[in-house]
Amino acid sequence: MNIPTAQYHAKTLQGFEELVVDELKLHGATDIMKGRRGVNFTATAEVMYRHCMHARFTLRVLRTLHTFSAKNTDDLYRLSARFAWENVIKKDGSFVIDSTIHSEDFSHTQFAALRVKDAITDRFRAKSGERPSVNKTNPDVRIHLHISRNDVTLSVDASGEPLSRRGYRSKKAIAPLNEVLAAGLLALSGWRPGTILYDPMCGSGTFTCEAALWASGMPVQMNRSYFSFMEWPSFNKQAWIKVRDEAMDYNLHVPTTIYASDISPDAISQTKYALSQLDLPDSDVSVEEVDFMRSEPNATKDGMVVLNPPYGERMELDDIDSMYQGIGDRLKFYWSGYKAWVISSDPTALKYIGLRPSHRYKVHNGPLECRWVGFDLYAGSKRSRR
Repeated sequence: MNIPTAQYHAKTLQGFEELVVDELKLHGATDIMKGRRGVNFTATAEVMYRHCMHARFTLRVLRTLHTFSAKNTDDLYRLSARFAWENVIKKDGSFVIDSTIHSEDFSHTQFAALRVKDAITDRFRAKSGERPSVNKTNPDVRIHLHISRNDVTLSVDASGEPLSRRGYRSKKAIAPLNEVLAAGLLALSGWRPGTILYDPMCGSGTFTCEAALWASGMPVQMNRSYFSFMEWPSFNKQAWIKVRDEAMDYNLHVPTTIYASDISPDAISQTKYALSQLDLPDSDVSVEEVDFMRSEPNATKDGMVVLNPPYGERMELDDIDSMYQGIGDRLKFYWSGYKAWVISSDPTALKYIGLRPSHRYKVHNGPLECRWVGFDLYAGSKRSRR
């Protein structure tokens, strides 16, 4: 029996494309093609639902609907109207159009999106006399318009809320790491469930929560009840129930010890709150108020420490270089035998750690270009300074 498939695009962060490829293979996708900050793939509805439920490194999943070439907004309107939008949007539903445009011929982003909106609503009126409404804040369906030069791609968002939103973060969190970023950094570091993890500048607890979630084996979106694909006229409820029931039957817990700490009482409260929202079974996570500059591991010397220290753009710091030098000294003299990873947008400050990096990755934390730098810690690893 031929099961219908469609083309999709999984959006991710720069540097995480290969991680998404591996997940898509695991979930059953085919025709996987890696791009920049995204991966194209072919999948049945069931496979797409499964990826949305389990994806750790994907921000959004888009279903490709219509591609064509357009020279101007009249072409854009005419060719957009040819697509059978009634198969994507319910006539009594709502939609919105997001646009990303890199084209000299379509310099006015909002006008291009308006022309596509007109094409959709005019088609509905012509066919049934009714039309869906536009809802910019809480639409049933989110359409993505992408134009590169004269190449137009129209897609529909399958996710709804970004898949980075796991549902555990406190609204009071200050300068938090994106959840997909934290999960991807852990994966790039080589950390896997079963390895002891220290998060001694835990902030709002994103590293800790992502590690605990991974170790639990619980599907990433287990506590999520709604995805945008549920609003599609083509929604396959039977396939979704199968994916949901399969997810509820997980049993992949890997015993993992995680230590979270921070000098800030607020950070400790936020981390404890986030962990309580996850409500993970058999979770072995310790959360304490401790200054990293006075900390040392209380477990065997075979684990990993991840650090997200303050950096200039994120918050004011009188002597950031001195702080990073202190981080290096602490790692050198008290964390020998561990692997350490540090994320920072300040390459100059990173040099003050004074350790020879074993790995470097270029990543982005929001608009900030950062480095994710790994160090193998052993006696004598500190470079001498003049």
